[in-house]
Amino acid sequence: MRFSPGESFDRYVIESLLGEGGMGEVYRAEDTRLRRRIALKVLRKGDEADSETWGRAVARMLREARAVAALSHPGIVAIYDVGEHEGAPFIAMELVEGRPLRALVGGDEPLGTRLRLLLEIARALSAAHQAGLVHRDVKPENVVVRADGAVKVLDFGIARKLARTSADPLGPTADGGLATMTAEGALVGTPAYMAPEQLRGEDIDARADQFAWGVLAYELLAGKIPFRSDKGAVSLMASILSDEPPPIPTVPDGVWQILARALAKEPEARFASMDEVAQNLHVFVTAEDTRTITSRRNVVLVSSTGDTRAPVAASLPPPSASRRPWMLVASLVALVVAGGAAFVLRKPPAEGNASAPSSAAVPAGPAPTAVTDLPLPPTENAEARLAFREGLQAIRDATWDTAIAAFDRARKADPGMATAHLRFAALEASFDINAAREAFRKAIGLRASLTERDQAFLDALEPMLQNDPGDCATSARRFEAMVEKWPGDAELVFWYARQLLDATKSSQSEKALALARRCVELDPQYADCWQTQQYALLPLRRNAEALVALEKCVEVSAGAVDCLNDKIKIVSSLGQCDVAAETARRWMAKEPSSPKPHLMLGNALYGAGEPEAAVRAAFDQAERRFRATGHLWQAEDLVARRAMAFGEFTTGARVADSLMAMTAPMPQDEVAVYHLRTFARVELGDIEGAAKVADEFLAKSALRTGYFVGHHVLDPTVYMHSLRLRAGKESRAEYEAARSAWLAKQNLSTPGARRVAWDGAYAWPAYSAELAQEALAKEEEYMRLPSGELDTSEPVWAGALGHVRLLVGKEIEALPYLEKAAQICPNPWQARWYVHQQARLGVAREAKGDKPGACSAYRAVLSRWSNPKESVTARDVEKRAKGLGCGFLTDGGLAGPRSPRGSNPNAG
Repeated sequence: MRFSPGESFDRYVIESLLGEGGMGEVYRAEDTRLRRRIALKVLRKGDEADSETWGRAVARMLREARAVAALSHPGIVAIYDVGEHEGAPFIAMELVEGRPLRALVGGDEPLGTRLRLLLEIARALSAAHQAGLVHRDVKPENVVVRADGAVKVLDFGIARKLARTSADPLGPTADGGLATMTAEGALVGTPAYMAPEQLRGEDIDARADQFAWGVLAYELLAGKIPFRSDKGAVSLMASILSDEPPPIPTVPDGVWQILARALAKEPEARFASMDEVAQNLHVFVTAEDTRTITSRRNVVLVSSTGDTRAPVAASLPPPSASRRPWMLVASLVALVVAGGAAFVLRKPPAEGNASAPSSAAVPAGPAPTAVTDLPLPPTENAEARLAFREGLQAIRDATWDTAIAAFDRARKADPGMATAHLRFAALEASFDINAAREAFRKAIGLRASLTERDQAFLDALEPMLQNDPGDCATSARRFEAMVEKWPGDAELVFWYARQLLDATKSSQSEKALALARRCVELDPQYADCWQTQQYALLPLRRNAEALVALEKCVEVSAGAVDCLNDKIKIVSSLGQCDVAAETARRWMAKEPSSPKPHLMLGNALYGAGEPEAAVRAAFDQAERRFRATGHLWQAEDLVARRAMAFGEFTTGARVADSLMAMTAPMPQDEVAVYHLRTFARVELGDIEGAAKVADEFLAKSALRTGYFVGHHVLDPTVYMHSLRLRAGKESRAEYEAARSAWLAKQNLSTPGARRVAWDGAYAWPAYSAELAQEALAKEEEYMRLPSGELDTSEPVWAGALGHVRLLVGKEIEALPYLEKAAQICPNPWQARWYVHQQARLGVAREAKGDKPGACSAYRAVLSRWSNPKESVTARDVEKRAKGLGCGFLTDGGLAGPRSPRGSNPNAG
């Protein structure tokens, strides 16, 4: 039974039917929770469908969902949700506006435009291959070109996972859940685009997609496929297996050489990866509207294997004076492909001019080039030019909020300013990855207008921005190559240092420090480089030098509030709440309208144990400013955390639950909400409710492979399983299997990574003596330093070491670890961890006979979580404090003086 417009399906309201196949329909619908339009794919089990056929159809749909959801790339259609409602499986996915690539075959689009489309398709396939997926049905019908010229690769329903865990593009496809054929014993894919090895039924790898891309490219450039098909399918397949495709006389020789190699009969003769295809093709994408060829140069094909191909005379199109938007016919179409569906909408033509491509390039050489000395992009819009210049200055001044706002104004004033989109994306990626990726996609579409240097900048950022998690290692290597080419460019040295730190998890801090120092030698006023010095110094335990670097940052740039932010974090970790508060007030004086300094002030006051009214007043100011600037998610997140910081867990749980209906700025923000939701329920004593939230998390993390990979604070997988174990929803054997599977995915190559893995797999999930004993048994493997001591360099590790000892009844042994963990200036983001540490510290001190110390720790708990009805921890601590005869308790609650102003109440 079809749905009619206006009907509801789960949280989706149907608007119209886009298409249908034999076992389901695709609808245009509105997601009432997130207020966005989506394509809703619903499977129906017809009366004539047997269980086996239905099972294959459902499996195919889930394959498609998991395959696409595992990727995060602007060239691949996005999956928003997958589930089942009233017995009907469904997928909610991105609604793509545009037209199928098939509509462009045989058309009159400029050569430059067609080459750019092929490049974007190659990059999308490269991203899929790097994530371990082979599409297996690449063809024009499975590519949609949006109104703005961007492409979307569709229908991963028959994709197969690569067998190698490293996602090696040359690995064979696996025979697991992604290996089902579209029909019993049938070939998977479309014969005209199948590689010879695919037709022969041999194992395939990513090079089969490369062959299909070559056929698609040939068809788009020549208007026909490269093989004979006049005598039917048998003739076509014979031609693919034996005939060499004829050259295309209208394309440059270099482009033909790329196509010919991609169409090689043997996989070994093709490029090693689609990334190599893209690297070789991008040099020809120098303009988007090119009809004539007026210049030629020699090009050598790049190969990751180290060999090169003979140079060819490659025709290069000249830069055009302007970009012409595509003219789209207004209509609505739905493509039903191989039992799946691709969804496309068309908009009326949009007129508009973009900036002309710049022929200027940043000169190579050792001469120092400050970021503010870089050439301004050509534009006739004075507002855009002024905003862009302001953005460059703000980068130099280490005021990224100001820089982001300036580049945003520039790109809105002149939508064709590619470098404004590029720089906005580079900076915004630290705050809102979705907005950053959208801007980056626009920069890709305007690539031809970028200088040579900024085209390389775009390529270097691509792995970091378009993968989940971001591939900072590849980005770092690309920035390294840029620094070799432009050694005097301070901005590139800065980005190389930052990406190196992110990629190596600080294991190359010395090298990053040398780069940051080189950066300030090139430009002593580059505050961002002083800030990066402290990022490199902190992993080396050189905190004093890090603080000096931050003061130098503020000295060279009076507005460098990012450095004030970092100083607050350092002094807070050292327990200096008064210094944190003073620094927050300095920041407030520089940016009184920003919510962040008010938030940091509230954090410092909370950590210092100041009166609740003062803390709430600071947080109220931050919340109002978040709302005034349109940061509604951050405002609601603050409301939830503020409630839990003061022990109001019913309110905190309700607000945290409501956050799930909003789009989080970053993946880690969404994961943090799951933390809040489980934490509140555990404190309320609702283990069953916490386990249900854990189920939600695990279902989403299983769907979005790689989405939650990283530090265990971002990936609480094992902890979520422990909640299920605690609630009786999971057996001990299932829990141990899940823990082993999680550990198998971790990179344990560095000491820091091993510490994180121990905490995430053993210490944090431990809630019983049995689980704690397992954590203790693993300390030697994960936590032991070469000196023989256990690593307590991070408060979180010290606290974990104390926590597991307390669970097995070793209170005295736990005490020094808990004392060390308590020496921080906590904030509401650390409330759960900090208050629990105080409760544990009180127990350990009590066991030692230290009544004043125990009462001090118990007071630190109850001064923040004062309502025992809302917290199992507060109830236990209140009971212990009363039994111990702590003088701060009266029948009415807390009594007696608070800790001295500005001190850390943890010192006890």
